[in-house]
Amino acid sequence: MALFFSRRTYNAQKKKFTLKPAARTRYVHITQQSPGGKIRKGSIVKQAKWLDLVRQEGGDSAVLIYVHGFNTSQKDMLDRLGKIEGNLRANGYQGAVVAFDWPSDGSVHTYDSDRSDAKAVAPHLVGDGLLPLLGMSPRPKIHLIAHSMGALVILRAFSDFGDSAGPGNKIWSADQVMFASGDIDSEWLEKGAWGDLVLKKRCKRFTNYYSRKDKVLALAGGIVHGGRQRAGRVGMPKLTSKGHWDIYCDDQYKRDVPKNQRKMMKSHRWWFDSDGFYKDLALTIEGQPAKTMPTRHKTNIGDLALLV
Repeated sequence: MALFFSRRTYNAQKKKFTLKPAARTRYVHITQQSPGGKIRKGSIVKQAKWLDLVRQEGGDSAVLIYVHGFNTSQKDMLDRLGKIEGNLRANGYQGAVVAFDWPSDGSVHTYDSDRSDAKAVAPHLVGDGLLPLLGMSPRPKIHLIAHSMGALVILRAFSDFGDSAGPGNKIWSADQVMFASGDIDSEWLEKGAWGDLVLKKRCKRFTNYYSRKDKVLALAGGIVHGGRQRAGRVGMPKLTSKGHWDIYCDDQYKRDVPKNQRKMMKSHRWWFDSDGFYKDLALTIEGQPAKTMPTRHKTNIGDLALLV
């Protein structure tokens, strides 16, 4: 079973989601899929039913929301959602895992349109996902994991809501927020910058997994963004807020990915096939102290490094 909420437009005649942004959020319950994942069956359900399904999957205690990046089709999103859930459960996680599906075109040539769509639909991650989940009783801990441009979606979503937006007018927040290959300006995460302030306000702890071997983000920072380095490639600036952690992952990448496979897209997506990454992710979600996790060690540049 897979659960996600989507801002892709739905074509009822073809019974397929399209590449266009939708006027409303749809809640989806995938009930059956072939062993290879090519054929999936499911249904669009009402929000109340979807929340009940989340509760049945462990959502009483915790919910992890996966936010995909650019160049990600709905099929790819579901494939990665399955990997995240399976590997976290293998490492002891017992909560629910869901996804926010936004209208990425699933093409490397549509970066600008994906970025525009990401900004347009970002508020619905919080308004139609995080806040209803926080309204469940008992109230679960909400965690978010973003890959690539999904980091932009989270920052934009968090910045669009004030304190009174929470259920019962309670101040709302997530527990753990984690970026892997985050496609956002590194400078946004410097202490006092807008991204830093948003995360400081809206989550208990922020973890930034980065790799200097990421060829996609090297291209994005060097050409697309005019030299503005990406947080998922160079990490955060030296001055950061308390509870914001950089995790250097070059060594883990080299351990996990053979030399002959270190191509551009693999350098950006290897996380989804890394046992070491999932072990660390599970401990992070559990709330283990950042400095004493057995999956990490200190570096000579002041960061923690992932190496399992």
